[in-house]
Amino acid sequence: MSLLEVEKHLKTTAVGQYLGYSLQQLRLCHHLLKAPDGDTISLEYLDDIGVHRANGTLLLEQCKSAPTGNPVADRAEDLWKSFANWSDLCASQKIDPNTTDFRLYVTPTKTGKLVGQLHRATEKEAIAAALAKIKKLIDPERPDVGCANQVARFLKAGDAICSVIIERFQLIVEADPVESVREYVRAGVPSEAQEDLTAAAVGMARDRIDKLIRAQQTPVLSATNFRRQFQTFVRRSDLTNLLTSKVPEPAASAIHHVVSVAPTFVRQLQAINASKDLLVTAVSDYLRTTADKVLWADEGIIVEDSLDDLDAQLVRRHRIVRDEIEDTHAAEDEPFRGRAVYRECTKTTLPLDGRTLPDHFVAGAFNCLADVRRVGWHPLYRILFPEEQG
Repeated sequence: MSLLEVEKHLKTTAVGQYLGYSLQQLRLCHHLLKAPDGDTISLEYLDDIGVHRANGTLLLEQCKSAPTGNPVADRAEDLWKSFANWSDLCASQKIDPNTTDFRLYVTPTKTGKLVGQLHRATEKEAIAAALAKIKKLIDPERPDVGCANQVARFLKAGDAICSVIIERFQLIVEADPVESVREYVRAGVPSEAQEDLTAAAVGMARDRIDKLIRAQQTPVLSATNFRRQFQTFVRRSDLTNLLTSKVPEPAASAIHHVVSVAPTFVRQLQAINASKDLLVTAVSDYLRTTADKVLWADEGIIVEDSLDDLDAQLVRRHRIVRDEIEDTHAAEDEPFRGRAVYRECTKTTLPLDGRTLPDHFVAGAFNCLADVRRVGWHPLYRILFPEEQG
């Protein structure tokens, strides 16, 4: 499948939602790489990000991505919703405000007069002055207008709690949220491998926390264990020769949608009585591979001719495998022989421009070829799935 075809296909599938990382995933990775040994990091547990320090103290971080608008303007609802959430946690005694740091992380760089005052308020007089300004944000005659409800939630906890939150509040703004991860992987890494390594680190953090969430376990990761796993990955990988996928596993709902729509590659698998697990894996591989092609091409990591060369090698590999299965398993029924061809083909390992591909990519590329009938699994796939006449 050419890059032009991939980009056209992208507009009509759910692939687009799997490109890139969320801000929370980037910040999770940042803290996992930065936190001292013994600390653990949580995602969407007590807050967007929680740093659970070994000494029993806590850092709660709200993450705001604001390409438009200003979430830290004096009357921004996002700003006061963060403060209200923190005061609710304190008032309900889920956290101790005296041992918790409260951070608002915003990208790209935004500013506000009142939030700047809150950031600087560490002395008693400055805290009292900031709290007085906050109270003035509520108009007694219009208590439900704008940010007033969120401000009221914050103030409901009482002056004592609100004052501690202000004292322990910090605003962090960055133009490039990826840099906060990149800075921890840059040292000792060739410049051409830095972006792949940064993406690999964020992907590892995302995949490990997602696994806990899917298993309905507490979404908390050990910073020490994560760094050890990442260091092992670095040692085992030739980072100058690795194509890194930045695409997470598709959600079950997206996979179900593709199966229900039944594009040609899905019907090809159904024709050989593929199991549910095999079908789910195949759809996931297809979606991730298609998204990888688009993202790598957009970043200039690969060129169209490289994909064409890889496809040609896969078509040749399919032909050889199919002939071998027909010779060695002639006594088996057609669906069995088709499944054997599929499994053997997806074991294939080939580089792209001499670079190692992610595990899912070759299987996904085979399914891309099956979708346009350049390969097939059932011995009679050309008859079962004839080319459409245009």
